[in-house]
Amino acid sequence: MCLGSLEFQQALDTPSLRTGMSVDTFARLAKGIALVAPLGGFFAPIGGSGADVFSGTGMMSPDLARSVTVICFWVAAVGQVWALVDWWRLGRPKDGYGIAAAFLAMTAVAGAIWFHSSRADPATLPMLAVPIILTGLLGAVSLVARLIGSQKFTVRQARLTVLGERMRSLPGHEQQALHAERREILDALDKRDLVHAGLAERAAAAPLGDWWLLDAANGKQ
Repeated sequence: MCLGSLEFQQALDTPSLRTGMSVDTFARLAKGIALVAPLGGFFAPIGGSGADVFSGTGMMSPDLARSVTVICFWVAAVGQVWALVDWWRLGRPKDGYGIAAAFLAMTAVAGAIWFHSSRADPATLPMLAVPIILTGLLGAVSLVARLIGSQKFTVRQARLTVLGERMRSLPGHEQQALHAERREILDALDKRDLVHAGLAERAAAAPLGDWWLLDAANGKQ
């Protein structure tokens, strides 16, 4: 039985915490979309032919394809900054997804530079080059920073730590209600022999938001 999952559900059922958790979820979704935006920028002109690299794609007009490429790489640049700021704010945790996203950005940028340097109209090349190169530079900074500056804990652990701090910053009466609910949870688990007495005692004495640490100590994540 993972106590951390039960306490996370407790937090999710607490109105004063639910809004912040929902905002965090939507923010991570938006950031995830921004981090894969380089793919859209890279593939927008694929299939183009003729004097205008964006013509003949069969999917969109040249002007639209050009706009999609520029917008995708600007969004990608914002995504890299956003992810790097979040990583730093969480205390520089190990972040495999962030490393993968930075590598994806650099790969898409390398492909886009190769594709456009010999095919794009010289008049439109600067408009394309600025967001593409900026995304590549930010991806490189993000990758190097994570490789040399990451701490030993994971993103999940960092987020659970933040959630615990939010739980412990609730008004006193809300904290008391959560503690009472935790005792009910532990009593129910004890009656079903799902938790041994020693762990139940440690869980009852643990600060709000720290049940996941007990799971980690028992080899459960």
